[in-house]
Amino acid sequence: MLIYLVPALIFMHACHGGGRSDASLTDEAEVSPSGEIILTREQFDESAMQVGAPSSMMFSEEISANGIIGPSLYGRAKISTLISGRIRDLNFSMGARVKKGEVLFTLQSHEIIILQQDYAEVVQQLTLLLSDYERLKSLSEENIIARKDFQRTESEYRTMLARAEGLKERLRMINIDPAGVEKGSILPVLSVISPISGVVTRQELVLGDFVEPQETVMEVVDTRKLQLNLWLFESDLAGLASGQTVKFFTPGNEEQVFEASLSHIGKSLDTKTKTVQCIARIQPEDMGAFVNNLFVEARIVTCQRETMAIPESALIREPDRDFVWVRIDENGDQMTFRKVPVQTGVTREGYTEVLEENLSEILLEGAYMLWSAD
Repeated sequence: MLIYLVPALIFMHACHGGGRSDASLTDEAEVSPSGEIILTREQFDESAMQVGAPSSMMFSEEISANGIIGPSLYGRAKISTLISGRIRDLNFSMGARVKKGEVLFTLQSHEIIILQQDYAEVVQQLTLLLSDYERLKSLSEENIIARKDFQRTESEYRTMLARAEGLKERLRMINIDPAGVEKGSILPVLSVISPISGVVTRQELVLGDFVEPQETVMEVVDTRKLQLNLWLFESDLAGLASGQTVKFFTPGNEEQVFEASLSHIGKSLDTKTKTVQCIARIQPEDMGAFVNNLFVEARIVTCQRETMAIPESALIREPDRDFVWVRIDENGDQMTFRKVPVQTGVTREGYTEVLEENLSEILLEGAYMLWSAD
């Protein structure tokens, strides 16, 4: 788990300007036997030093994860056919935008024609069987014919009706109108349409290709329905909850950070990668900035709390402890500074958390000039 600090208040930052060099300040500073340093007001001002107290900041705990931007459940369509045939027309290429219902390509084969002929023949047979069925039903009710004769005709009729309904649905599935076939209109090709609007992200067809049923030949992705897919280790799952903010960016472009909202936390562990897949919703206004299968780095904000921090430059880092210079006295033109140990927390973006209370009069700017004077 990574821990970060995000400034809530901006410290005043002064550049070193035309102040004295480190060596000259050290040479001119007065050092007491106890190690305290006495500076004049002139030395303090010319060195662009600043004194103040820790500032309130927001302390954030974050979990790092890798992710890929991809389509949501209803934002991706794999295109295949339910019947074999050869490609006659191609209307869209890789990267092209397509609307729902538009024809992606057309397919021609003998099977398409035979299917329509079968349906037309069955419809004609069904018409004759229906006539016999209604006639024998009336005779059976009047006890003019044997009951078994009517039942045989009824069975034949219902069998043919089921076959007709099955063929009708097969025609609808390949986008051929059964009503037109019933009227004698036989189409030589079938049209494969896009079930969603989006961008063609896969296209493996050329004119004349023979396509087998169930073979994926195109893919359409709706870039308005992208989501962030994250993979986290099992040890990081305890701090996760739906609704948490996810900050993410593309590698090498950390200055441009986008936000998403954690929506789904996986419950299945991938035995190979030892990770669990989670999903975050991307802000709708940011959708246009991404492409399908884009790799990103992410940080999930698990909690935030207010804390106190100082610029990292105000700290004196030593192997065992951290220190700060504190102004303990100001008398006329002179200021006295003492090196005071402090307990620190995490550092992020140039600021370090300090755990001591009631700290004030800390040398926030220019502390490095007193290092060699110690």
